[in-house]
Amino acid sequence: MSNPYVGIQVNPFEDAIVREPRDVTFSVNGLNDAPLNRVLTKFAALEGGELPRSSPVKSDRAQLVVSPDRGYGKSHLLGRLFTALGRKATKVYLRPFQDPYKAWQSILLLTLQELDRPDDGSAEAPSQLSSLAVGTLAHIVADFAENGAPEIAAAVPALRRLASGTLPAAEMPARLGWLSALFASNGPINRLAGLLRSRHIDLHGHEKAWLKILVACAFDEADGERRRAALKWLRAEPLEPEEVEQLRLDQADNDGRGDVTPQEINALSFGRLQGLCQLASYYRPFVFCFDQTECYASDALLIKALGNCIEQLYAELRNHLTVVTANQRNWVEDIKPHLEPAHRDRFSQEIALEGITKAGARELIENRLTLCGMQPRDAARFFSDAWLDDLFSTLTELGVRALLMRAEDRFTALARPDAAPPSPQTLDDLFQIELNNIRSQKALQVYNQDCLMWFAKDVGQAMTGVKAGRTSGRRYFSFEWRWPDRRVYFAFEGGDHWRRWKAIADEAIALSGPQSGRPALTYVFRTPDLARVPRPSWAVAKATMDQAGRHGFRIVELTLDQVCELHAARELYSNALQGNIAFSGPATLAWLQTRFAPFLADIATAGMPIKVRSVDAGGPAANPQRTTRQTTDASHALDGDDLRTVLDLVREQRIVDISVVLDRLGRKELRDPLLRSVEAHPNLKAHPGPKTIFLQWRITA
Repeated sequence: MSNPYVGIQVNPFEDAIVREPRDVTFSVNGLNDAPLNRVLTKFAALEGGELPRSSPVKSDRAQLVVSPDRGYGKSHLLGRLFTALGRKATKVYLRPFQDPYKAWQSILLLTLQELDRPDDGSAEAPSQLSSLAVGTLAHIVADFAENGAPEIAAAVPALRRLASGTLPAAEMPARLGWLSALFASNGPINRLAGLLRSRHIDLHGHEKAWLKILVACAFDEADGERRRAALKWLRAEPLEPEEVEQLRLDQADNDGRGDVTPQEINALSFGRLQGLCQLASYYRPFVFCFDQTECYASDALLIKALGNCIEQLYAELRNHLTVVTANQRNWVEDIKPHLEPAHRDRFSQEIALEGITKAGARELIENRLTLCGMQPRDAARFFSDAWLDDLFSTLTELGVRALLMRAEDRFTALARPDAAPPSPQTLDDLFQIELNNIRSQKALQVYNQDCLMWFAKDVGQAMTGVKAGRTSGRRYFSFEWRWPDRRVYFAFEGGDHWRRWKAIADEAIALSGPQSGRPALTYVFRTPDLARVPRPSWAVAKATMDQAGRHGFRIVELTLDQVCELHAARELYSNALQGNIAFSGPATLAWLQTRFAPFLADIATAGMPIKVRSVDAGGPAANPQRTTRQTTDASHALDGDDLRTVLDLVREQRIVDISVVLDRLGRKELRDPLLRSVEAHPNLKAHPGPKTIFLQWRITA
């Protein structure tokens, strides 16, 4: 009799880590329903009555979800929460911030990146930000019509349905066009801005500005100039004069100044979050989910900043629910003792996760086997010889990841009964898995100042004789590598305003010019998704930047491959801290420091331009610059003919190596567009492995 396990290319149990809540597609019946329902009950308090709400809703304490050990499903629970909430909430997944003095800036940037993601899993869905903008504007216009505008009163029912997402699809284009035309001039905006106060929404005098920003987010093209300018304003960045004009803002609304202190950046970022949450009275509540909190454990300043954030979320932000996850030991021993007593009170009682029972284990295993195309009679062989009974003979429940690891071994034994046990995965294997996962998800490839800070702080401290730490009294260069005879400073800036960059260059000159008394290099990392700086029109700023360049100031333009590798490194280290892999945090960090050693050395010593060394597979991470064409292609999906070729091949083979798909397409350079298409298509799923990425056909309801 043939062995049905032999032909399955991907072990269905090797994927035991939830890397992103939106990846969760299956849940065992009853598992962790009680913790989920406790969180959903708290959210329900934000939904009282019909939209729009008469006034913003005061928020509850942060819901603290605690796992008794690694692998009990903290991130999986967040995925279930996201699914259960659907379009009832604007969902924000927050990885750890790294700068305790600009925590709100990091939270704001991550929030806006999350808002730019699709409103649901479908490729055609608008972004959460577009939905928020349309819903808010539609409700405001409906309020206006109900308060004495008979000429548009007949449109109120349709506007309310548009805002709630229940308007028939056939009516959407006409209604959106009508709403867009209504806001084409400032007159309606000036009249509508006053209505915000009737619902007790306080935007601190920027009511008209917020409406204009929402108009750009709702009706401009995804890559349109007005929308890009609106996102800059939402990020609390200063706007160029032409951007102020495009958005029709008053000059006083351009409140993101070029030369600011970290405290001012933090305060303005918090103000933007306040505004978004206030406007949620017209739309959906926010849900902020702080995950991977183990990464705060080694830094008391970060823990204190986290406590401050939870306090401010509770006291000053409305229309939201905050969820914080932690492993029990990390919470009790590493985080809670460093929180201010008053801040501890802003967390709920612990919401404990449950382990999986024997019945749940069978359900999970059968689901994984079914997804890879196995027939029920063949799946039954998995449970032969009382394998599952023996596993639970002394246990009533088990951590889900522990179960999946044992199931992975069981599958391997069934597929290759005469083969020697496979070698344990190395750190290089695990790194490549994370790297392939990052490459598979465009949303994870964007600028992230916290990832760059982490790299400079944790990976950079490996160099001989260096002292890596935060600077004191600096506005922009907030981190340094310090040797007795020289310094390397880092600033983290994602904006593109000339005044900000002139201020950065001025500070670089002060740090590394002749008056500093010691050699120094000053760096700012940039990623491919950011605008290029300096702009051709920057006469004054460019002169200052050129002067700074003569004293060691460098803008490092990272390639897309480098960005993916830095993100993969951070995810690998985070997995180690959370106990998700069989390597400790220190061991993983030491491996990363060795891998990136040439890149670190180049940054520490090189001149302009930065020379990043190419290395053999398994060596340090940096790669040569890609061409402009490759970088551009990477951001787009496949065209119709190529996509049909992919769908036919994957549907036929069920699971197929990406290299086979690229061979069929005839162009290896289509890898990134292919992954963009897989990410967007409901029937395709990417499985990152250490050597390749497998594409799987999924049957959807």
